[in-house]
Amino acid sequence: MFILFFWFCDNNDNKMEQNKRVQRVQLMSSEGEVITIDREVANRFERLKELLGANDFLYFPNTRSIILRKLLTWSFYHKYDPGPRNDDDSTSWYTEFFDVDQGTLLELIETACFLDLPKLLNKAQGL
Repeated sequence: MFILFFWFCDNNDNKMEQNKRVQRVQLMSSEGEVITIDREVANRFERLKELLGANDFLYFPNTRSIILRKLLTWSFYHKYDPGPRNDDDSTSWYTEFFDVDQGTLLELIETACFLDLPKLLNKAQGL
């Protein structure tokens, strides 16, 4: 009886691991790079959540990998934000985040507009 119970727990662990795999989504950049993220992260972007629906793959034909990675960086930084940050650490973070050439900044603004990220748009347009 003890062996059966142990097997059942092991099988349950496998099911939990399978569920974790299902909750991952892949974003493909225009260069063909695939970035795999948790669905929970993708769901932080309301527009991305709508575009994905029940799918686990989304192709961005006009968005480079660096832009997708920047958006994910933004998402992680603002994960628990109730509102705008005003401290010195934020200022240095934003300075580093937006330390890109004009072309990259424009792409970032266009993608933020497409994905409906008003906080990012406001910050980027205020530069």
